[in-house]
Amino acid sequence: METKYASATRSSDESLLNSKLSLDKISFMNDIFCSISFASIILDDNRQIVYANDTMLKSVKAESVDNIIGKRFGEAISCRYAFQEEGGCGTTEHCRYCGTVNATIQSQKTKLKTITESRIREKVNGSEKFLDIEVTAAPFIHENTSYTIFSFVDITDRKRRAIIEKIFFHDIMNAAVGVQGFFELFESLNESEQRSFIQMGSSLSKQIIDEIITQRLIAQAENHELVVNLQPIDSLDFIHKIAGNLQFLDVAKGKNIVISEKSTAVRVETDPILLRRVLNNMVKNALEASTEGQTITLATSIVAQKVKFSVQNQKLIPRDIEMQVFMRSFSTKGSQRGIGTYSMKILGEQYLGGKVDFTTSETEGTTFFIML
Repeated sequence: METKYASATRSSDESLLNSKLSLDKISFMNDIFCSISFASIILDDNRQIVYANDTMLKSVKAESVDNIIGKRFGEAISCRYAFQEEGGCGTTEHCRYCGTVNATIQSQKTKLKTITESRIREKVNGSEKFLDIEVTAAPFIHENTSYTIFSFVDITDRKRRAIIEKIFFHDIMNAAVGVQGFFELFESLNESEQRSFIQMGSSLSKQIIDEIITQRLIAQAENHELVVNLQPIDSLDFIHKIAGNLQFLDVAKGKNIVISEKSTAVRVETDPILLRRVLNNMVKNALEASTEGQTITLATSIVAQKVKFSVQNQKLIPRDIEMQVFMRSFSTKGSQRGIGTYSMKILGEQYLGGKVDFTTSETEGTTFFIML
């Protein structure tokens, strides 16, 4: 079988059964592994499961090891990429950037324990769930056969708190400092300058409120507490307001936010608050990717009887980043970031019922869009 990354070779059923029976013979094996509070499995040389403790079985809703023997980790937890290629987990291009696959391969090569973090996109019954996990892979030899002891801990909440703290201590603090500076300068300005400054000060205040509301919406969405409030909107008027509200962002200085002349006005029923969050993040990402003098273009159109909102910038997304867009906690802006594209996905698809995606090329730049 072909692969775009790790080996696609599979162990025979006989080999898997022999490994399981051999491991079952180890005294206190089950008692030791089942006393561990985090999910643990043992993998053979082809990264296939031959043993799992109770915590792992519970996490994948399996009654016994027999239900998951021979599966790879991504297949057992229903990773959305695990079934894209015939070779299964580890064989897609996305798998090049997967911490679980890389930890296993690294441990097998070096014969040393490897610890790393990994971002997972589970897809169960058509619904996606995003996880951050810390994985440990360690070599283990039994009866002259090499295995890998693999365990993982869910750190999604820890990463979420770190991101929120970063946003509140960095982004909101910066906006608050801007408001403070605005008031310090205001009295020294003449009347015409004060009028333009009032608009700027209002925009800074809206940024603070916007960040707080966004975090609240994401928390509600992840806890399945978010209520969708459908209202009719005019698509063209809507993107004009988006462009107007974001033109005073610090990151927008020296850059142009325009509306495509090809845009069409369409009446659509949606939740304007959630859609605004999705499009705001698309525009902010486009601004951050752009350099001074470049243009960000918003558009709305009808495609295949659906309303399409899009945000285009002139920069290409490198392939390694392209493969990880929408993953929770992934960011090109450093550690403890990475919630913008993720929030587009969870709000746009799971709550607005749309399709959120992007295209990128050297000639056309990058366009993020939502189809409703």
